Formats: sequence, structure tokens, C-alpha cells
Amino acid sequence: MTPENVQARPFDNTVRLSACPVCDANDIAPSVEKSGYCFSRCPHCDFLFVNPRPPQAWLNSLYASPVKEAEPTYNKAGSRLRRAYFKLPRFFPYAWRKDAVDVGCGGGFVAHALSLVAHSSTGIDISANAIAYARHRFSRPRFICANFAGLPNDIGEFDFVYSSEVIEHVSDVNQYMRALNKLTRDGGHVYITTPDLGHPKVPAQIEHWDVFQPPIHVQFFNRRTVTVLFERYGFRIVKFYKNRKPGLIFLAMKAYG
Repeated sequence: MTPENVQARPFDNTVRLSACPVCDANDIAPSVEKSGYCFSRCPHCDFLFVNPRPPQAWLNSLYASPVKEAEPTYNKAGSRLRRAYFKLPRFFPYAWRKDAVDVGCGGGFVAHALSLVAHSSTGIDISANAIAYARHRFSRPRFICANFAGLPNDIGEFDFVYSSEVIEHVSDVNQYMRALNKLTRDGGHVYITTPDLGHPKVPAQIEHWDVFQPPIHVQFFNRRTVTVLFERYGFRIVKFYKNRKPGLIFLAMKAYG
């Protein structure tokens, strides 16, 4: 999907934010514009976000096409499964014989890999097609089709939460964090990946960055941003992983109540 395919803007009349959603600073300023989408940036935590932000329901519709990832096929399924197995040793200390969940699981590849070492494995995604594929392909995990606002009350808590390339797609970053907080057991770990705004390979003119593609990506983070954001919700950053590519990868632990 390219930005040119989804330029319709049904949210022009929504309220523009005057404070930073991450740190509540009230001196955010316009930063950059691309494809008709204006971004604001916080001078305190470096959060860069579309402002005004699009409704989450509209963003969800971009990933709910009736032909996208339709079961029984899935784009690059073989390589996705191999990458999931390759990641497993990194997750082992936090998921072994524990309850694990993949938030934004797509076709269920990581949820399946986790099921080989965890006590239980769950995958959550907003795409009914992706969940249908995951259920057809993998029998060990539990798969749930839901959005952040509609998580089942009885979904439970997890010791290890994996969420890769999701946080940059959500309209309300605080709603995403409330969902993570709900899903993560005290003392549990979350593993997040997202584009890294602070990586040295990101061009000075950010609109030339190949992942700077609104409305597919509506917000961007660096190490400072996620540290402020996760601490706000009771998480402590345990480790940032090195990455030669401009991707932010980190592990955080939820404090005991």
C-alpha cells in the first residue's frame, strides 16, 4: 500500500492537538508536511506525529481490505516464519514456560514460534483475514481479532508481550500504551520495534526517509521519546538493541504494582 492509494482525508475538521501526547508539553510546533499531512514535533521528548491525527477507525480500514492477506495465502509467508524462528533465542529468557502474546500478530508467525517455548501463546490483530490465515496455518496459539479499544475483558495478562512495527500506525499512542499496560503482568517484559527517528542513517530532511509515509506511518519515536512514554505507564527500559538499519528495538519491564 502506498500513500497515493490512501490520500482521502476524512478528518480535516478534527481538533488540532496543542500539547504533546507523550509528555504533555504545550509548546509543540509544526515540523514537516508530506502528501498533505502535517506533523508536529515536541522539543522536549522529540515525539513527531501527524496533527491533527486521523481517527483510529479510518486507519484500521487501511488494513482491513477484503483482499489483503486473504487466507489461505500470506505475503512472504516462508521468510516471515524463518525470521520468527531466528528471533526465538532472543525471546527465550522472557517467554520460556510463560504466557506470551503478539500484539499485531499478522499471520501468526511469531505467535507460533513463541508457542514452541512458552506456556501459552496468543496473537491479536485487527485484520480478520490475517487472523483467519493464522488460525488455518497454526494450531498451537490462540488468535483473537480485536483492536486496542476492544480487547476482551477476559483476555488475561502476559509475561512477554511482543509488538513489532505497530506503534507507529496507531492514532492515539496513549490508547496503545493503555492496552500494553492491560496486557502485561507486573514484572513482565515487552519487546517493541518501530522506525527510529534518532538513527544516524535517517536523512536530515526527514520527508526523504523511505519509511516516512503518511498516513501509513503517523508517528515516530527515538530513544528519548520511548523512555518518557514507557516510564509514564510504569515500564522501565531494560535494553536498547543495536541496529544497523534505522529501526528502534528495545525491551522494557513493567514495574511491580
